[in-house]
Amino acid sequence: MHRVISGVCLLALFGAAAVWAQSQTQPPVEQPASVAGVITNSLTGEPLLRAHIQLQLVGAGGPGNQSYGAMTNSEGKFSIAKMPPGHYMIMMDRIGFVVPLNTAGNRSSDITLGAGDKKDTLKLTLTPVGAITGRVLDADGEPVQNASVVAEGLTGSGGTNSTTDDKGEYRIGGLRPGRYRIKALPQALPFPPEIRSDGTTDAHYSPSYYPGVLTAASATRLQVQPAAQLAGMDIRLVRTPIVTVSGKVTGAPEGAKNISIQVQRPSASGFGGSSGSQAKPDGTFDLWRLDPGKYTLTASIFGPGGMRMQSAPVDIEVTSANIEHLELRMVAPFDLTGEMRFDDEQARRPQQPPAQPGQSQGQGQGQNGAQAGPPPAALRRITLRPASGNMLPQTMADVGADDTFQFEKLQPGLYHVALSWPPVYVKSVRVGSTETEGDLLDLRNGPAGAITIAASSVTGQVSGTASDSKGPVSGALVALVPEPDGRQFFRTAMAGQDGTYTIPNIPPGKYKLLVADDDFNMGTARTGNGLEDYADIMASVEIHPGDHLTKDLKARATAK
Repeated sequence: MHRVISGVCLLALFGAAAVWAQSQTQPPVEQPASVAGVITNSLTGEPLLRAHIQLQLVGAGGPGNQSYGAMTNSEGKFSIAKMPPGHYMIMMDRIGFVVPLNTAGNRSSDITLGAGDKKDTLKLTLTPVGAITGRVLDADGEPVQNASVVAEGLTGSGGTNSTTDDKGEYRIGGLRPGRYRIKALPQALPFPPEIRSDGTTDAHYSPSYYPGVLTAASATRLQVQPAAQLAGMDIRLVRTPIVTVSGKVTGAPEGAKNISIQVQRPSASGFGGSSGSQAKPDGTFDLWRLDPGKYTLTASIFGPGGMRMQSAPVDIEVTSANIEHLELRMVAPFDLTGEMRFDDEQARRPQQPPAQPGQSQGQGQGQNGAQAGPPPAALRRITLRPASGNMLPQTMADVGADDTFQFEKLQPGLYHVALSWPPVYVKSVRVGSTETEGDLLDLRNGPAGAITIAASSVTGQVSGTASDSKGPVSGALVALVPEPDGRQFFRTAMAGQDGTYTIPNIPPGKYKLLVADDDFNMGTARTGNGLEDYADIMASVEIHPGDHLTKDLKARATAK
C-alpha cells in the first residue's frame, strides 16, 4: 500500500514538473493592441461617413501581410481591436476622396504598436477630388464624338480618362489635386485617304493637348483644386497631313506568310503605343495616317511554338511628306559570345553577403555547426534590356569563372547592358573593333563579331542641400535623372531634417538633379524625358570616376 501511494505521489510530482517546464519554455502571450480615431474632410473639417481605414502589418511574412480594417460611423470615428504588436502601414480610401501628402511628401503613414497599446486619438484626413470638363472640337469648331480624353499628371490618379459624347463633351473626375495636361485622342483608322469629287478633302486629326497643340511641352497645365471643377476646357484638335509610309520586307524565308509590320512610337516613359499592318505576299507594305513624330518599324514572322524572326528595326520621323522605299531586312535569331574586362579587381568579384553571427567572413557552416568551407560565389549575371522603341523581351546570361558569357537566340535591336553586382557598372561596350562609352549595345543589324564589356567599380557621388525661399527643406525628395538616351541609371534620395542629401555609387555620365514635387512623374523621368516643367530648378551634373561633387538645389515652395 505504501508503495502504491508513493507511486501516485511520484506521478503527481512528475506531472507538476512537466507543466512547470512547459510554462518555462513557451514564450508569454503578448497582449493585443488597439487603435481608434476619426477621419475628416481636409477641406471642411467635417467627419466622413463610411471611410475605410486599413492597417497592414509590415514584415508579417507568409504569402501576404495581414491587414486589419474598419469603416467610420456618422461621426467619422473608427476603432480596430485585437491587433498583434508590430509596425503597421496606414491606408485609407473613400469614393470621391484621396489620401493627402504627409509631412514627408508621401501618401501613406505608419504606426508602431507595442503589446497592450491603446492608441485612441488618431486624427486622419482625406482630401476631396476635383474634375475637369470641356469639349473636343475640330478645326471648324464642330464637336468630335468618341474621342478619348486623358489627364496626364500624377501617377496613380483615379478617373483620368473620358470619352466625348455626341456634343463633343467630356468630364474627367476623380482627380487628385494638382496640375494636369489634358490630351484628346480622336479615333483614327489606318486607311488611305478618301477619293472625293465634291471639292472637299479628307481630314486627319492628331492627338492634341489643351488648348490646341501637338506637344506636351507646349501644352497649358491646369491646376485642379480640392472639390473643384474646371469647366470650359475646350480642346481644339490639330489637323495634320495624311502621310503614307511604304517599303518592302527582304530576307524572309521562302514561302513565309503573315509577315506583320509593327509600328511603335516611343513615349516619354520609353513604352509608347504600337500599331501595325500586314505585308503583302510580295513583301511590300503601306502604312497610312501616322501622326507627326518618331517611330520604330519592325517586321516579324511568328512560327510554331512561338518562334519569332524579326527584321532589323528602322527608325523614322513623320513630318508632312510621304516616306517611301524603306527596307525591313529580316535577321534570324542569333547567338552572341563575349567576355568581360575589368578595370579593377573589386569590379571582378561581387561583394559577399555579410557573415552570420558566429560565422567568420569567408566561411560557410555545415550540419551541426561544422565549418563547410567558403560560401558559394555571388552570381554574376548580364541583362540586356531593350532601349526605348524596341519591342523586345529582356534576356540574361551568366558570366563564367573565366569571365566569358554567351547569349542565345537574340533578336536584332538596341539594348542597355546591366550587371547584377552593383556598384559595378558598364564602362564601355566593344562590338568587333568598334568601342562606345556607356551601356548601349547596338545589335540592330544582327551579329557583328564577339563583344567585350568593360566594367568598373569606381563610381562617383553627389551631395548638397535642398532649399526653398524659406530655407532648407526637410525630407525633400531629390531625383538624379539620366540624360535622354544615356545610361539606365535613375536614383532618388530623401533629404534629412537639415535638407542635406547624398546620392552615392553613381556611374560616370551626364545627369540632371532636381527636387521633386507632388507632380513629379517617376515613370517618365526614368528615361530622362518629361522634365520641361522643372527647367527653372534643374541642375546639370557630369560625374567622373571618383568624383565627390557638391550641388545645392532649389526647391519650389510646394515641395514637401
